[in-house]
Amino acid sequence: MNYLRGLSGALAFRSGSLHNLAARRSVAPGIACFSAGYLAFVLVRNSSYAAGGGPARMGGVWSVAVILLDIHLIQMLLFLSLVYVPVLVALCNAFSGDGLGFSMSRLEYSEHVSALFPLWGVLFLIGAPILPVFLALGLEGISAGELWLMVSSLVYTVWAVKEINYLPVSAALGVAGISILTLPVLFLLTNFLLSLPFFILLPLLYIFIIRFRELVSAKQAERVFLQHLRSLTQNPRDADAHYQIGLLHFRRNQWEPAQRYFEKALAINPEDPEVKYFLGRVHEARGEWQKALDQYEVTYRLNPEFGLGDIFREVGKGYLNTGNIEKAIEFLQFFLQQRASDPEGRYWLAVALQEAGRPDEMRDQLNTILVQARSNPRFFRKEHRQWIYRARMLLHGASGL
Repeated sequence: MNYLRGLSGALAFRSGSLHNLAARRSVAPGIACFSAGYLAFVLVRNSSYAAGGGPARMGGVWSVAVILLDIHLIQMLLFLSLVYVPVLVALCNAFSGDGLGFSMSRLEYSEHVSALFPLWGVLFLIGAPILPVFLALGLEGISAGELWLMVSSLVYTVWAVKEINYLPVSAALGVAGISILTLPVLFLLTNFLLSLPFFILLPLLYIFIIRFRELVSAKQAERVFLQHLRSLTQNPRDADAHYQIGLLHFRRNQWEPAQRYFEKALAINPEDPEVKYFLGRVHEARGEWQKALDQYEVTYRLNPEFGLGDIFREVGKGYLNTGNIEKAIEFLQFFLQQRASDPEGRYWLAVALQEAGRPDEMRDQLNTILVQARSNPRFFRKEHRQWIYRARMLLHGASGL
């Protein structure tokens, strides 16, 4: 149900829903959703062409594997997963301007597949019912479903690329435009895959099966671990079991159950700074800044060194978002004295300085983020890309360009 809500939110251009889809890293459901939408679209298209005297290539004597090849589902999945998405992610890194280069990590790949594949699948599904409607464009006719698919897939892909990678619109358009150059690979796959020798097809099939088994095993291990934790919660004094279950939900961006389990852990052990901190993170994610600040302040009083000093940044951020600008600046400046290379803390300090009417100091902080980004290792830039991008956008807006 949460997956469907996230998908419907992404269709409504809600950034939070798209990021939730990406954060789930649910590759298998994403591929399944795309396959269902694509099959519906192709079957309706073939039926429409057959009814109009066009070629319908759905012979009943074909085996299931040959039918799938005939409607190009396997070729499409191979193209998108092995060619298009890797190129898209690498282009996003190259266009980010943060020194990431033409590269891709496994995490980035799974996030893009988890977000883009279900989006594309739903677009195919929406286009299927309007396929029989043909529009006259000049001397040519085009199906309304095909026109919808071309336009909507471009719009949603550009938007998703922009949101997931924190790119400006111009860069997202450039990424989408260049990625289209991979389409000849799809042409080769759809026309020659049936003639590929088995020594190529079998390794591809083997890799797919191994990857699928790994995903299933990981899901099963997580379910077993969760069941074990839930059995431990039968002990009324085991606060850690509740905390660990809450942490699992937190990492999946499931805020309501995460909050419920964190509160149960605190009912058993109300002086645990770690649980207090993550409960504050849940409130922050839900936009409940006063409640988040309350939890951060308690965490700070219980353990001022929590998270290697991260708690100073969180308290400062809480003060900023509840309107206490001077306190926010005080905590954030103290935090940066200990962690000068942290772009998130410096970004929030820049925002606080902007709110305080100190634009020159704000620009200094933002320029420092960008200078540090170019000089830091690539893994650091990937981890903190969100704050580097926000700094660039805020500096761009402050310059009035």
